[in-house]
Amino acid sequence: MSDRYVQVALPLPIASSYTYRVPEALVPRSGAGARVVVPVRRREMIGIVLDADAKAPDVAAREVLAAPDDEPAVPAPLLETARWVAGYYGAPIGLTLRCMLPAGMWGSSSVVMHLANAERVPAGLGTQVAAWLESRGGEGAVATAARAFRRPLWEVVGRMADAGAVTLTVVPPDAGGAALAERVAVLPDDRPTLLERDALFRRRPRQRALHEALEGLGGRAPLRHLREQLGFSDAVIRALAAEGLIRIEEAERVRDPFADLPASPPPPQLTGDQAAALHAIETLGPGEGALLFGVTGSGKTLVYLEAVRRVLAAGGSAIVLVPEIALTPQTVSRFRGAFGDQVAVLHSGLSDGERADAWRLLRRGERRVAVGARSAVFAPVARLGMIVVDEEHEASYKNGETPRYNTRDVAAVRARLEGARLILGSATPSIETMSRTGDSLRLLELPERIGARPLPPVELIDLRSAPRVPGMGPLAWSVALDEAVARCLARGEQALLMLNRRGFAAFLQCPDCGEVWQCPRCSISLTVHQSPPSLKCHYCGHEEPMPYTCRRCGNPVHEMRGVGTQQLEQLVAARFPDARIARMDLDTTSTKWSHQRILGAVERREVDILIGTQMIAKGLDFPDVTLVGVVEADTGLHLPDFRAAERSFQLLAQVAGRAGRGPRGGRVLVQTRSPSHHALVWAARHATEEFLREELEHRREPAYPPETALANLIVSGPAETQVSGAAARLADWCNALVVRHALPLTVLGPAPCPLVRIKDRWRWHVLLKGPQAEIGRVVRFAARRLRRRGEVSYVIDRDPASVL
Repeated sequence: MSDRYVQVALPLPIASSYTYRVPEALVPRSGAGARVVVPVRRREMIGIVLDADAKAPDVAAREVLAAPDDEPAVPAPLLETARWVAGYYGAPIGLTLRCMLPAGMWGSSSVVMHLANAERVPAGLGTQVAAWLESRGGEGAVATAARAFRRPLWEVVGRMADAGAVTLTVVPPDAGGAALAERVAVLPDDRPTLLERDALFRRRPRQRALHEALEGLGGRAPLRHLREQLGFSDAVIRALAAEGLIRIEEAERVRDPFADLPASPPPPQLTGDQAAALHAIETLGPGEGALLFGVTGSGKTLVYLEAVRRVLAAGGSAIVLVPEIALTPQTVSRFRGAFGDQVAVLHSGLSDGERADAWRLLRRGERRVAVGARSAVFAPVARLGMIVVDEEHEASYKNGETPRYNTRDVAAVRARLEGARLILGSATPSIETMSRTGDSLRLLELPERIGARPLPPVELIDLRSAPRVPGMGPLAWSVALDEAVARCLARGEQALLMLNRRGFAAFLQCPDCGEVWQCPRCSISLTVHQSPPSLKCHYCGHEEPMPYTCRRCGNPVHEMRGVGTQQLEQLVAARFPDARIARMDLDTTSTKWSHQRILGAVERREVDILIGTQMIAKGLDFPDVTLVGVVEADTGLHLPDFRAAERSFQLLAQVAGRAGRGPRGGRVLVQTRSPSHHALVWAARHATEEFLREELEHRREPAYPPETALANLIVSGPAETQVSGAAARLADWCNALVVRHALPLTVLGPAPCPLVRIKDRWRWHVLLKGPQAEIGRVVRFAARRLRRRGEVSYVIDRDPASVL
């Protein structure tokens, strides 16, 4: 039999794949999409087979060491999706595949040194490595030693091994995918009859109770459940096992953190508009899509539920995507209420083991509905029938690292490849999505709220002239908003106050010399925090204590400029001392289940005022919230980004939609210094289509998406002169490419990024504008040539969500 070879993608930032020879015994388990353990230099790694019938290389190939799975980890349609993502976004195929599988399913071996003979240690650095090993009991991983010495050590370790000073062993990668085992009690097929049980358990009532409990549980149950939930002792369990009445086996333990989440029953019936939208979805052909454009509170989720129900009834599976982890518990509760244990959850807030368990349940077909944030678009569901992208306009659907994919666009490609239907839902659809309606997307509308409740009136408060409440420090707190909050509390209702700036104050400034405390690693001022008191950078995490004097002039007095959510909470608490207040921002939601804890308190009416950043603006449905106050609407309105107006409109329209969802109605007050800006004017009128038409005119000249396509080529490094020089050469290369191939593209730059320094790395960029096809040609060409050179690295961001 001739040798078989496979091409393997490794989770590394390299464009090419590797070729390995497959031992005959592993051929059946090494098909395309399979995980394999392969040698890579001095270690072993897990990779994915791209081609199971590759050509023999010109040089001797190393062998595949193991193939741990019975079936491919990446099914054929997902593998094809990965190829599209890698090609479209100019990303290495290995890194693309890495984001498709849970972290627990990847791994690499580690090489461990064991000190064998200290007398044979070579002089120099080898002596220091030997001393380090002795301090750790005579052994340690080479990678750990390299981090300790802050330099590569393979050369010196090789000399030490050759001299017999150390021996090296390889700890292979864990190919089990973070699976967790547990012991279970199982009833045998040959069980005693009822009459036999009377004689068998005459004087052993606890053993009989255990036997009958197992029968009621389907013949098997984890020992942990029998002990902790049902109260059976180890002695009772061992006695039944000793007599052969039960077997004790090892089984996979599924970690489902949402198992105890209360299920929300779906509403009883559809409105006429919902029924019409559902009927239209039913008529979509394989691979076709629709935009469900419904005002806030119109019941888009119920349409999703019913559409998914029909997919499941036809034997298919579904993926439901939400933009924020904060929205996941509410969505899971609604879908569990409809589909019970058919729902599995995938998102980055879960542990590696929890994600791996959910992934395996979906891959085996034991769960048929995947709910989650961005990465859930790669859920390994079988017979995919539908993908739902809720709040499709959200920028959080754009991945922030390689591959820089947009989840909405990946969902469209996957739906087309697998013949599934695609549903994009939003009250404020993106301008790109709306421009595709009538072409590749069918437009479905839900123009009214459930129960024909009116949308809440929105009042713009001009902070330049509106009367303000004295004694609120730097906070611009109008009399109108103050009175509205007071009346809301007096009626026993709830209020939401949004300020899209976390921390206590925006920055700290010396009033004498004007010094502003800047992050030493980023081109951004440090944000003032009060719990605990400190200055923090929200980009790199740098933190330093609050200063007592100005570092430039020695002045002991500082002034805090701008207000963040921490200070807003403090000032509102002082203004309304009897109100129960909760704050929801990145600082209060950094721990697991913190989102659910805060939102649960609001739902149980344990909170009167919820203060938060943009995370309180979307998806939340609390009928007793009758007032929404936007404390400062201008925070993102004037950013140097072509999407600034669109993002501001969407945020305001979404947060306004949180009010008036119950029978009491509601109102929205928006404080601003730009009341005539078109984003605010149309948001106040709930006029999404009118805003999109005007915004489209603003993007015609100069041209920005959807009038043209963009690719942002970012150069970064620790030295500004190096980065600016590399960016200039990149721009020259792009211009030469455009001229040589007569491409209808415009090259803008090089120029410093608006945020020119982040995490000690200077950032310059070159922007390409033009038709999508030509942008794609340049991206694919650049992906093969833009490699890291020394400390200068390159990022290709196609269809950027932001150019900051």
